[in-house]
Amino acid sequence: MKLALRALIRPVYHSLYRLSLACYWLYLDTISSLRTVTGNPLPPARLRFRVSELSGEKAFLEVGKRTAQDLQTLLASEGCALQTPSSILDFGCGCGRTLRWLVAEHPAMSWFGSDVDPESIQWCNTHLPGVSASVNPPYPPSPFPGQAFDVIYAISVFTHLNEEYQRAWLMDLARILKPNGLLVLTFHSRNVWEHTDDSGTLNQGEFVFRTTKKLKGILPDWYQTAFQSQDLTTKLLNEFFQDVAYVPNAFGNQDAALARRPNAVSLIPQQA
Repeated sequence: MKLALRALIRPVYHSLYRLSLACYWLYLDTISSLRTVTGNPLPPARLRFRVSELSGEKAFLEVGKRTAQDLQTLLASEGCALQTPSSILDFGCGCGRTLRWLVAEHPAMSWFGSDVDPESIQWCNTHLPGVSASVNPPYPPSPFPGQAFDVIYAISVFTHLNEEYQRAWLMDLARILKPNGLLVLTFHSRNVWEHTDDSGTLNQGEFVFRTTKKLKGILPDWYQTAFQSQDLTTKLLNEFFQDVAYVPNAFGNQDAALARRPNAVSLIPQQA
């Protein structure tokens, strides 16, 4: 009886939740000061929410700035400090939460962004000078030519993709990285999932992908919540890259995985 009642109530709750979000976004945009930060305006609340399920201006700015700092620290540890002209892709850039800070600090770099959200990409191209942003499909290939980028980073993207999508995108990211180019990805840290019901499955090296209808129409069904162990992540990356390194809690509750594109194209598995 309880399960049947819950099944009836859940769709109503989810609909009311989505409606309340839309009203909250309208309110935030109405009271917004439209103040500029790093010389650029802030994106509307609905676009900020799509990045991290947080709508507030303060959280958007603080997390973006901290992520940009953490990324630069991580890159420097790999001998890849942003000091010389490079071509860099923010894969899954959204409305530029991290990208806006990096572009402001390193304008000499060639900055690119990509995302599946056309509205966010249009906003970036309109409001973030120095960024060339493109829409990519949910499933590869991306619109970029081979060996286009020195560095590709994806913050809180693979945390939302199932194993099939992760594998497919890793193959494409290897394609568009330059030889010996650096890839940086983030994944949920152990402290996020170790006390959940999925911990046993994850510790056995299996992949867990959880879905919800709460954000239906806001986030696509294929972009939900992924959990995986360090061992599984490293094994997956080793299929496509070399010099794989794993840094726990590099981005707060998210770990970082770094890898280099093989110098020989023949070492990269080819798509069928």
